[in-house]
Amino acid sequence: MIRRHVMPKTSPKSTAKPASPPKPAPPSGPAKPRAKAPPAAPVPAGPPLDALVLGGHPAAYLAATLLHVGDGKAKPLRVVHACIPGEHDPDRLVLVNPAVFGLHPLLEPVRKRLDLTPVYGVQFVSDDPAVRSEHRAKAAVVYAASTKALRAEFARMAEQAGVETTASPKRLEVQGVDEHGLHVTLNRQTLRPRALVLGGRLPDDQQKRLGVPDAWGPEVVFRYTFVRLTGKRWADLGPKPVAPMSLNLRETLCWGWLLPGPAYNQIAVAQPVETVGKLPPADLLAHWARVLHGAGNLPRADLPTPEAESLDLPLAGALAHEGVANRTLLVGPAGGFYCASGEDLYPNCWSAVFAAAALKKALKETHLQDALNPYRSQWRTTLGQYLRGPQQDLRFLLPLIYRNAVMTSRLAESILLGKSVVR
Repeated sequence: MIRRHVMPKTSPKSTAKPASPPKPAPPSGPAKPRAKAPPAAPVPAGPPLDALVLGGHPAAYLAATLLHVGDGKAKPLRVVHACIPGEHDPDRLVLVNPAVFGLHPLLEPVRKRLDLTPVYGVQFVSDDPAVRSEHRAKAAVVYAASTKALRAEFARMAEQAGVETTASPKRLEVQGVDEHGLHVTLNRQTLRPRALVLGGRLPDDQQKRLGVPDAWGPEVVFRYTFVRLTGKRWADLGPKPVAPMSLNLRETLCWGWLLPGPAYNQIAVAQPVETVGKLPPADLLAHWARVLHGAGNLPRADLPTPEAESLDLPLAGALAHEGVANRTLLVGPAGGFYCASGEDLYPNCWSAVFAAAALKKALKETHLQDALNPYRSQWRTTLGQYLRGPQQDLRFLLPLIYRNAVMTSRLAESILLGKSVVR
């Protein structure tokens, strides 16, 4: 069958040009890679933000909570909390001064939920197993708890109070500070907080943008090395345990601890970071294990030293650094609020209470930076004294500690509760 091909009708005055011939196909070859899509642009900033709190330490969660809940008189502040990517804080046992739960009514429910091991005192053990002394109270003096459990419960407190929290941000960058506030990128969101509360260490370039003081001097940094001891085969300190402690390992005035905990015990040593080269932490830890074994506190001395972990703590570092930077208050580990005896939770959280009070007041002022400066002095007369710990030269006190029961008790209470040795 023959099909007719009908041409379309055209106007006699049509000026249409004939179609151009098709272009030749490009020569065959490997396909060019596609250009990568540009990174997603940050989400524009949301409603005005009063404060951003950074850090995974309980002190940071407490600061965020206290800023957010207000005092019932003023309008609550808009506060955002975020942890810092890569923040190094391995799980370990720490001593808990019960006074920490009296810092704010919101902390009482935290105490009830925590699994706390009561500690009834301290047993001072020398390198000679025959020389020791003990302070034992009828009731628990302090408690021991894991930092993992403490972080979880303080984070829960902040969440229940309504704080907006980002626990595991993929991106966090403080890009700058100006007279209106800070420029911060949190994941894909751009934040413009008026002020910052910093509870952990940021990368060096961001620290410089904030004007945070340089790294801690070696005279305040102590290397804390510890091993978790799981199971009763390692240590059973009894139903009312006291914590064995050394004040002078290998005649170096380095300290050692054996702490009882809810799920495991922990052996630890603390030494000035300047001594690490001459006295490796693993050797000091092994020596402390032999001392404890000789004193009958450990059934065996062959520690699993490959499992040892270390971190550097600026003990009483707050006394050597400023706690104020560009529109920023330093709390907790960022501010060096560890007691000279190594205590962590109570003094660091106490700094958060001072910071929240100072920032609430400063946010009402026209010149916020100037209004932050009183924070420098507000904590020094009380918390500052607590941070100093035993101020006496322990080398001269050691003979008395092992012979005089009164001096034993006073030093134990100074280390555990921050009381003065001289009364």
